[in-house]
Amino acid sequence: MSEQAQGDVHNVFSGGSATYVIQGRDFGDVHLHLPTPPTSPDRAAVELARVVLAQWRDEAGALGLAGNARLAVGWRADWTVADHREHIGADVAGSTAGLADLAAGFRALPAQRLVIIGGPGTGKTSLAILLTLQLLSLHDATQPVPIPLLVSSWDANKEHFDVWLARRIHEEYNGLTTDLNRARIRELVRDRRVLPVLDGLDELPPLLRSAALAGLNKAGTDGAPLILTSRTAEYTELVEEEDVLQAAAVITAQPVDGAAAAKYLRDSSHPQRTQQWQVLLDHLTSHPEAAAARALSSPLMLWLARTVYARAGANPGVLADESVFPDVVDIERHLLDSIIPAAFPSGPASPHQPRPVREWGHAQAQRALGFLAAHLTATKTKEFAWWELHRAKPPTVLKAPVLVACYLLVMAGSSRFQDWITGGDPLQAFQVAAGTTIALICGVSGGMLLLLSQLWKGPLPRRLAAFGRHRSRIPGLFWLLVFLAPIALLLTRDEPLLALGFIVPPLLMMVVGAPADTAQSVGPRALLSGERASTMLMLLGVAPVIGAIGSLAVAQVPDRTVLLGSWLSGTAGVAAVILALSPWTQWLLAKVTLASLGTLPWSTMAFLEDARRVGLLRQIGGVYQFRHAQLQARLAAHRRGSGPLRRRRRSGTRAPWPVRPLPAASSTPQEGRVPGYVGLRRRRGHPPIYVIMWTLALLWTGIITFEDGWHDPGALQTVGFFAVLPLVIDLLIPPLTWRRAELRLDEEGVEFALGKRTLRFEWRDVATVAPRLFEPPLGKNDDGTVMLHLELTPEAAPGSRIRVNSTGWVALWPLDSPTGDPADATTPPELHDALVRFAGERWRPPGTAGLRR
Repeated sequence: MSEQAQGDVHNVFSGGSATYVIQGRDFGDVHLHLPTPPTSPDRAAVELARVVLAQWRDEAGALGLAGNARLAVGWRADWTVADHREHIGADVAGSTAGLADLAAGFRALPAQRLVIIGGPGTGKTSLAILLTLQLLSLHDATQPVPIPLLVSSWDANKEHFDVWLARRIHEEYNGLTTDLNRARIRELVRDRRVLPVLDGLDELPPLLRSAALAGLNKAGTDGAPLILTSRTAEYTELVEEEDVLQAAAVITAQPVDGAAAAKYLRDSSHPQRTQQWQVLLDHLTSHPEAAAARALSSPLMLWLARTVYARAGANPGVLADESVFPDVVDIERHLLDSIIPAAFPSGPASPHQPRPVREWGHAQAQRALGFLAAHLTATKTKEFAWWELHRAKPPTVLKAPVLVACYLLVMAGSSRFQDWITGGDPLQAFQVAAGTTIALICGVSGGMLLLLSQLWKGPLPRRLAAFGRHRSRIPGLFWLLVFLAPIALLLTRDEPLLALGFIVPPLLMMVVGAPADTAQSVGPRALLSGERASTMLMLLGVAPVIGAIGSLAVAQVPDRTVLLGSWLSGTAGVAAVILALSPWTQWLLAKVTLASLGTLPWSTMAFLEDARRVGLLRQIGGVYQFRHAQLQARLAAHRRGSGPLRRRRRSGTRAPWPVRPLPAASSTPQEGRVPGYVGLRRRRGHPPIYVIMWTLALLWTGIITFEDGWHDPGALQTVGFFAVLPLVIDLLIPPLTWRRAELRLDEEGVEFALGKRTLRFEWRDVATVAPRLFEPPLGKNDDGTVMLHLELTPEAAPGSRIRVNSTGWVALWPLDSPTGDPADATTPPELHDALVRFAGERWRPPGTAGLRR
């Protein structure tokens, strides 16, 4: 065969899995070109992208963000809070054309770092989820895997961002595939093959928010990709006070316009039911500034409208009827009434969800959230702290009888134990009782010191981190001496050192019982776990030590039975005191009580976490808040049985000392007077009441013990009387007492009079008068109360009787705000007129920009 006839032989086999491949002809070499097998990190990245896509595809479907009727959320670039343009390297232009534009713009950023900001309900999270799905659909081996996570669980002061990111990915996706083990996830994070999509920077406490921004900048020095969401106000304040997110572009999520809302509702409706939507669709298109269009500019409200009116025969056109819903608030409240059935899923969960939301039932969810809303409204706060649940009505009513029952049970059990271990010997029984009493005195003394330490901050949960936060500064020998001192005293029986036994236990309870900083807590579950661990530590470590202290009282008795009996009985008594004072025990009692009544589910913390995941609650440090103030008000109203509400004015009901106005206010050209009654609130569980009464109980216990008066039937009743009396007083004293007050304004200044006490401020010393959030001197930093505040000039010198808050403002007079926002505060007409006339340009009415604390 000639060379020309032979030609070239070029056979290609690809894309198959044949066992044998036969090369035809016999000319030339045979070259096998096999694809390079993927490495373990490559397989892990592919698997991670697959499971994340499956999870968030279902999440987007549940939120109405997926499918052919995908909601178009617009955005625009915001350079006022962004880094320098040359550091960012590209621009993300505003658009509503589609997610492909946003994804392409994001990938064009050299550092691939983006911040999405916007007001409440404007679609920040929706935009982040949609961008995540778009990036996942285009994912290849060269691009990082986007993973949405809540940033509210990160404590930047204790954990590097990369460590936290790897841990959270492992917690969410561990076990779903064989390649996603802990070591492989750390490799993906190290090699920047993960794109964290962090939602809710604003949900972090302010201190942790600043630390988080610094941590993100530190972790991103090598160009780590990142997407971050936050409310505009919180992020702007953070940028002004701290720094920008380096190399990150910033976009603002835009409200949904009327045309986009109409298209979404049309595309997402049943094809045979489009006609029932037509009235609303036409109204949204032709009246973009009407109440319906402004209300449905929020993705949340748009999703609610679609869900509520999806059934056959529904009439969504009623939303366009301004005679029924005259303004935006009315429409929002109407839709909020149906948010629980829409938010909590029914039916089996998707198998692709690593932690699906449980099926709680709409009735159970309505009862639980309604109770929490009513409880928060009654206590004039926006924050639900689990350690405050025992202050709710049913647990509060049961607190006294349960405490009395436990007291009687402990005393009866102690008496029977003493009779059993001593064999009925009266002398030995007395000696055991004496040792037990000494241990109880030490334990109650430590408990009293704990109560005294809570005078200013109130009862707070404890964490082992708080106990060991500064342990590196304390020599280990000191802690060894603390625990071994009672044992050494017991063995040496050195009476001059007996006083040390009365000093060590209270100090030990103070140190181990140090409260955690709830403002910097990484979550309610972490606080609950820390309190439970702290309680267990005190039960297993502190109680036996204090029980040994009690044995010192009978250390001269050679009988081991007496020593053992007094130690065991004293330990049990101290353990009872520890349990009675533990926030974890109080939480457990309150939860069991409310769950038994059907008010809360037995897995209360799991329910709260699910309510946060479906968007009804938000987490701020160690507490929960309703994500929307209107939602709390609506649920509280339904809990009280008042049904749908119209907006109404109340007089100072949100204030810590509410004002009940008099029938009329007086006003003259020279002076304006606003009279009222100021309600002085008394916080229940005030420690001084307990300290005084329990001190008397301790004194009587010591007297009765050393005078051998326990044989008197009235001895036990006397001690029990002083132990229970503070609870009775606490329940019977009215929580609110009213005193007459008056606010006077004239050309020279403003004066607040409460009884015989007056506070006066000259206008020359006042820079600004404005409604602002009240900052209480004790307890929480923000309870949603709005008050009229004065900002003093730098030259003004406030007296010692005037309390200036941390931002330099003085609270003067309570105002009503249905949402807890200063911009929504209602100023009485006579007060507004007087401020306009006498304060002049100093007066900044509600709604003026820049009224945040």
